Amino acid sequence: MTQITSGDGFGAPATAQGDGFESTPQRLRRTLRTRPAEGPARRFLQQAADMFRGDDYPQSLAEAAAGVQQPVTTGRRIAVVGSRGGAGRSTASALLARTYASLRSDAAAAVDLAEAGTLAARLAAPAAPSLDAAAERLGRTIPGSLAGVREYIASPGPENLLVTGRRPAGGTKTADDDVTHLSRVLSRYCPVTLFDCPPGLGPDAVRWALGESHLALFVTPASVAGLDDAERAADLWRTRPDLGSVPLLVLLTRTSARSPFKPEAEARRLARSGVDTAYLDYDAHLAAGVEIQPRLLSRAARLQGTELAARVLSAASAAASRPGTPVASRRAEAGSGRRART
Repeated sequence: MTQITSGDGFGAPATAQGDGFESTPQRLRRTLRTRPAEGPARRFLQQAADMFRGDDYPQSLAEAAAGVQQPVTTGRRIAVVGSRGGAGRSTASALLARTYASLRSDAAAAVDLAEAGTLAARLAAPAAPSLDAAAERLGRTIPGSLAGVREYIASPGPENLLVTGRRPAGGTKTADDDVTHLSRVLSRYCPVTLFDCPPGLGPDAVRWALGESHLALFVTPASVAGLDDAERAADLWRTRPDLGSVPLLVLLTRTSARSPFKPEAEARRLARSGVDTAYLDYDAHLAAGVEIQPRLLSRAARLQGTELAARVLSAASAAASRPGTPVASRRAEAGSGRRART
């Protein structure tokens, strides 16, 4: 077996065992983090097929990338929510964050609101400080530059990507005002901020994120239970004013290659019933649960992820100026002191 070096933090390079060698989970993680979603045979067949038919993939990818790069005048915040664990919220959050950071010249932020969150690990920043630690250190300070913000929040390689780690389990959360202040500071320097929320719509952290955001991305698997969750969420957004004031985009994910459900077909069905829906098909690299690297994604996942990022940004930008949204309303009450609980 291969000897490895030790690392610190959740998701860091695995700590060596007492005998100096790696365990089976450590070995698998080391292997999966460099394995592309498509093997050599699949890539060869794809290239051969492209020789005999028109390949519009490059043009489609370029058009989607142009949507990701659209100008943003003020920060857009997106709450990534869902009813159940394992739906792919952290995967979607990390994929979007990496897509924005890789295709935009400005910055993007990814904030983990879950106590058992894996967002920082998926973004190769296992030692990132938690939201509470960063907010407590920042206090009411307003850094004068993006470099100043990076003194409080981790930057996992790309300097234009800022990440917070999992929240302390059972610990005392930082004061609401400090957390909200940090959110506003991130929006000052980052055109896109993603909140990776814990499961459910009832937790305080989720309600806070929805109150702060221009868009709710409801992630659910393309399964019997997941599709039921999507329809229930759409009903809640229609009937509850506190939810309906935040635009909803449902994201259907395919978490298993053997799933009988096709997210694209189910997304079309939901769209016909009036539910704004996107989809993300199965991808072996995304399903591995390791650090997301765009170069290891399949062609389909890279295109779908880029199209999703463009669609999310467009929807959030359209909602930012729409009267009646929580974010727009708070502009008029800047000095009122009313804050959503975290």
